[in-house]
Amino acid sequence: MNRQERYAVAAERIAARRRQAELQQEMRTAEVYREIPESAEIDAQLRSACMHLLQAGRDPEQQAALMQMIQRRTVEAQNMMESVLVAHGYPADYLDMHYTCPDCNDTGLHNGERCRCFQQVLGCVGAEELSSRVSLDQYSFAAFSTEYYRDQPADAYEKMKKIFAFCKAYADDFTIHSQPLLMCGKTGLGKTHLSLAITGVVLSKGFSVIYDSAGSLLHRIEQEHFKRGAAAEADTLTQLLQCDLLVLDDFGTEFSTAFSRATVYTIVNERLTANKPIIINTNLTPEQIQQDYGDRIVSRLFASCKWLEFLGSDIRIRKMQRAVGNAP
Repeated sequence: MNRQERYAVAAERIAARRRQAELQQEMRTAEVYREIPESAEIDAQLRSACMHLLQAGRDPEQQAALMQMIQRRTVEAQNMMESVLVAHGYPADYLDMHYTCPDCNDTGLHNGERCRCFQQVLGCVGAEELSSRVSLDQYSFAAFSTEYYRDQPADAYEKMKKIFAFCKAYADDFTIHSQPLLMCGKTGLGKTHLSLAITGVVLSKGFSVIYDSAGSLLHRIEQEHFKRGAAAEADTLTQLLQCDLLVLDDFGTEFSTAFSRATVYTIVNERLTANKPIIINTNLTPEQIQQDYGDRIVSRLFASCKWLEFLGSDIRIRKMQRAVGNAP
């Protein structure tokens, strides 16, 4: 699902909220009219009075005075209706429209901009899409334990605790201009877990996130480029360049070609130049990155990214050992 499709799904969900609110208000009105007949009479009298006033006010100079009178009659009728409702055991605002979001009244727009509720729904759409492939609950911050690093040297254990705290704060404080991250370290040290934990929090705030292995994304771009023409390539590549956060997992495991190296440089360089955050997870050392991708990539990454070096032994193996009782 591309960005436009996610926006369309979110917009439809907001519109469905509004339709539901209107339906519920109609049902409450019908109930009150049925249970309290005088409420229907109050409403009918108000409508009749307003109609007569509008019909009588043909002179443009009288329109302002008539509108003030209509507003006064409306307030009086509303106060009378609220008194009737309360007298019969209903809340005073029972006949009001109850939207899910009071800021935009379930339109998705507030003060000419996308409402916060729209961003939240958009985040849910993105989370659902990602969750269809990855269990975000399984890779939450709550599910991450620094205890697996406790048997490491004291400085390494403290460093991993600081990395965990940094990643949690990074997710909590995320903006579209957050600092890019480079997570380095051997396999099984928590890079994927923490980057997915960040992704889950960022998505829940309504930001758009693309999370996938570098190999998968590069393969998709390459297939589009060589099988359907350069025009199709712009779709995936544009998404990678425009999303609020791009997370490239398993960077360096993809098949290295001149095309993939050029594409990686384009993605990294364009996002860093535009001050758009990117998180790169790699098992490669800086020397290996330089050897595989060249000086340009290394220069851009280490000049712009915060380098998080993961230490320790493979947590996945440790978990399996504990499960069968072969480790403390």
